[in-house]
Amino acid sequence: MEKGAADEGPVAEEEELFPPPDLPVPIWYVGGRYLVFDIKTAAWLRREHNVCGYNVGTLPQAPSQNVFLGLPIMIMPEEAQLLVEKGVACVVDDARAHDQAIYASRCAAREHAYLDETRQHASALVQQRLQEQAEARERALGKQRAKKAKARQSQNDYQAVAPDFIDPVPTPTPTPLTPPQPAQSYHVTPTSSHPLLASSTPLLPKSEPLPGLPASYPLFRHLHSRGFFMTPGLRFGCQYSTYPGDPLRYHSHFLSVGVGWDEELDLMDIVGGGRLGTGVKKGFLIGGIEPQEDAEAGARAASVRTFTVEWAVM
Repeated sequence: MEKGAADEGPVAEEEELFPPPDLPVPIWYVGGRYLVFDIKTAAWLRREHNVCGYNVGTLPQAPSQNVFLGLPIMIMPEEAQLLVEKGVACVVDDARAHDQAIYASRCAAREHAYLDETRQHASALVQQRLQEQAEARERALGKQRAKKAKARQSQNDYQAVAPDFIDPVPTPTPTPLTPPQPAQSYHVTPTSSHPLLASSTPLLPKSEPLPGLPASYPLFRHLHSRGFFMTPGLRFGCQYSTYPGDPLRYHSHFLSVGVGWDEELDLMDIVGGGRLGTGVKKGFLIGGIEPQEDAEAGARAASVRTFTVEWAVM
């Protein structure tokens, strides 16, 4: 029991610090790309579902450079399809969502609700600023009172020593403090704007594969189910750079390429992939769906099988 309680402690603390978002999380399909605009959702997908993505947005304070980027996060079609199959995400057609929001009767109500929330947030910030100013003013007055008390004590000492030769120092009259004027509410622009559109509709159909889904998706799903992280492998001439953990902590172990089970492979491609993988201290991994005859069901089941190629010098 003590061990179980000890195990539940860090989990509960982590859930309190990083609460999960409301499911399903929206993935926006914009111009053929799958984007995540919420930073908390992006962090949760990376922490819980091994989905990293890439920053493709411009930083507001440095718009004329493309070295450091920010939100939104772009993810691969394979990652979007996997999240939809798990039931933790839904893909929102951005163009249709905008058209629907423009002509929807509840658009004005959502806009008013958003503006009210923004005003409340701004009012809370104003109250916090006034409280900080009041505390700073109180600290300054405390220092001033301490300084006056010290000066008054010094004056009394001088008067006690030579009362006939020292004129009394007039005590300055404290300046009355005028009450602060009520601050006006001002607009606040959050780092991640609250979505004006409903994240539930319109959605792309779940029964059909998402647009842009490559034929190598079965290999991606197979490796992901084994706990691997995957990023686009264009840098190494493959489809996926496969990591045993978070790419911020580990180097990739495999250069993964998905192929068809009956697809003919050029021997030079296998040799070149093995040499490339060995040259960068990785393995060249190829995999595909292996059809298997299910004797009980009388149908052909499919399972993914992988092979690793390495180049060894004789």
